[in-house]
Amino acid sequence: MLFLASIFNLFLDWKSNYKLDLCLYTSSIDLESLSEKDKIDLVLSGQMHLVEIKVSSEFKYIEDDEPYTDLVNGYFCALNWSLHKSNPSSNPMFRDLKQNSNCDTIQLDLKTVVDLAREYDETNDDVHAMSPSGFVFHESRCGSTLVANALAAMDPESTRVYSESGPPVTAVNVCGIDGSSCPKGRALELLRDVIYLMGRTNDEGEEHLFFKIQSIGTKHIEVFLEAFPDTPWIFVYREPVQIMMSQLEHGAKSANCVRQLRDIPPEKIEQIHEMGKGVKTLTSVEKCALHLSLLCESVVKAFAYSINGRAVNYENIVEKLVYHVIPEHFRITMTKERAENIYKISGTYSKGRGQKKHEWKEDSSEKERNASPQIREAADLFLQDLYDELENQSKLQYFYHQDD
Repeated sequence: MLFLASIFNLFLDWKSNYKLDLCLYTSSIDLESLSEKDKIDLVLSGQMHLVEIKVSSEFKYIEDDEPYTDLVNGYFCALNWSLHKSNPSSNPMFRDLKQNSNCDTIQLDLKTVVDLAREYDETNDDVHAMSPSGFVFHESRCGSTLVANALAAMDPESTRVYSESGPPVTAVNVCGIDGSSCPKGRALELLRDVIYLMGRTNDEGEEHLFFKIQSIGTKHIEVFLEAFPDTPWIFVYREPVQIMMSQLEHGAKSANCVRQLRDIPPEKIEQIHEMGKGVKTLTSVEKCALHLSLLCESVVKAFAYSINGRAVNYENIVEKLVYHVIPEHFRITMTKERAENIYKISGTYSKGRGQKKHEWKEDSSEKERNASPQIREAADLFLQDLYDELENQSKLQYFYHQDD
């Protein structure tokens, strides 16, 4: 106890060049009692990571040339990345990593921190900022977590994967679907600042940075691609009936695809009327299909202006990652060891938290066999044409791996 007390006193008196090993001493320190300078130093040294942002309603109304200082709060904690790197399927989502890291958070003004971080990184070599190596967009319940786990497992020492972390999607959501609810460029600025902070690392071995975005974030793909036009991205999708079965596995009324249905474009409402239907009178199954169609439409439109995207069907997805997506699209060398790591993690259920740990089993045929007429009709009505477009796009982009 005397030793810990002496360390604590030293911390309170530290000089500007003193760096505390937060992983060792965080449990004995009241982070909120620290000065703002001390908190910022912990972030600048790469020991604390951005885990959440909260944006003031005034953010939308500041002038183009004004900084957004004091309008966005950033929340940071010392994530234990080894939990995700050592076994991604046990901590499949960012929220799992955050919870299991048992880290206390500190609150700082985001604009202040990011400006200081960029200045710090120009003159210090103990921290480097990784540019994103790739974005993963998806329909949800289509194998996207398997993709994130494979990226994390292929070479854990060199790769960091954010699997559905909050800050990026919060950043793009504040200014609307296309960023037009804020002054021009404001959504891009906030997203770039968030990604910059999340890409900073004091681990010299890390060089690859991936973000699996929440499925709802696919609606904002235009903002992501404008902010990072040179970054490769993929969209993971699945055969319409199969993905509908996955989405509705626990009942239609409580399904995420139903609860997340919003921001329906006027032209889509008109199409629904032409079908002899109304949005309010759609069944829960139809609403699920409609939501998924909005995600797919956003991606189909993105292919018209982005040359860095790939449509990746769930079928044979592991082989596609090993032979095409990672080496050809993300341009990361695929070694024998990396491939073996991917095959190993892909044989485990991707969301194997706690008691859910078990081997992964293919279920496509079962889903097709058990689909109700209502699911088949809704899938055909809202999703089939978009699926066909994605398939055509996929075939243009790379050869399918053929089974022997």
